[in-house]
Amino acid sequence: MTPERTNPAPALLKIRDLKVDLMTVRGIVYALDGVDLTVGAGEIHGVVGESGCGKSMTAKSILRLHNERRCRTSGEILFEGRDLNRLSRREMEQVRGKRISMIFQDPMVSLNPLLCVGEQIAETIRRHERCPKEAARQRALQLLQQVGITPPEKRYGQYPYELSGGLQQRVMIAIAIACNPALLIADEPTTALDVTIQAQVLELLKRLSGEMAMSILLITHNFGIVAEVCDRVSVMYAGRVVETADARAIFRNPCHPYTRGLIDSIPRPGTRGEALHTIPGAPPQLYERGAACPYMARCPRAGAACRVRPEAVEVSPGHVVACHDVKGGADHD
Repeated sequence: MTPERTNPAPALLKIRDLKVDLMTVRGIVYALDGVDLTVGAGEIHGVVGESGCGKSMTAKSILRLHNERRCRTSGEILFEGRDLNRLSRREMEQVRGKRISMIFQDPMVSLNPLLCVGEQIAETIRRHERCPKEAARQRALQLLQQVGITPPEKRYGQYPYELSGGLQQRVMIAIAIACNPALLIADEPTTALDVTIQAQVLELLKRLSGEMAMSILLITHNFGIVAEVCDRVSVMYAGRVVETADARAIFRNPCHPYTRGLIDSIPRPGTRGEALHTIPGAPPQLYERGAACPYMARCPRAGAACRVRPEAVEVSPGHVVACHDVKGGADHD
């Protein structure tokens, strides 16, 4: 597990009360409902939760990848001192891909099948750095080497379909780091890979973060990945962050009942044949903003106080929880 930090890193990204409403044929979906999230400089920050909780929506909101005609956004996304929600489209284009990059779940969908992988890396460099074609090619070769794709001269001219899933994801990482971004958003980067390749890709991201002093916002549903690579972690539920803490602290003392339920659901050695722990019920439909705690219907500790949505409180330095019963957490070994 990543060592626990005693001194939080200076903030690179601060999200405050971010709300995103999506217009659909069934009505308004309140996808994000007041997200608060801070990513420190050089930090690997995990965001974990069930499908539909708002993890990917938060990532797309940072880069403003939504269809602006069909969504309504409020709140602040402060990156390097600027509110990204207030930037013009042209200003945002200078940030997207250069200062903030993103890698997605399925590289085969993200890569252009008609261009060789080296040209796709070089194209990114030329777009943002405006350097000569040969200089971009040499830089692309260096990046292929940096992410462990060898021999780079041979791989440069290959097409995505000629590479394995693991190599395709490494190409996506090379494209993402081509312009030395300050923040890399990794949205479920290992979902489509087998376990061995997952470990290699995670180790690569961890190494690049250290070498480049680059922050990573790692979106996942896997607490095992959080334990392996993350410095801090935020747990999301129904469009809100319900708990944030150092990775080690959140495993040792999960204070929110949802966090504890997720951790208890992790299979453990020596439990073969035993029924796995599950969280009863299902996440709420987000077609309305209720006044109660959104986890109330599934919570084993729900009480009368939960009819009012809880505010986030700091239960210990750097450990923030949105729950009326924060004392209900118990130490985990």
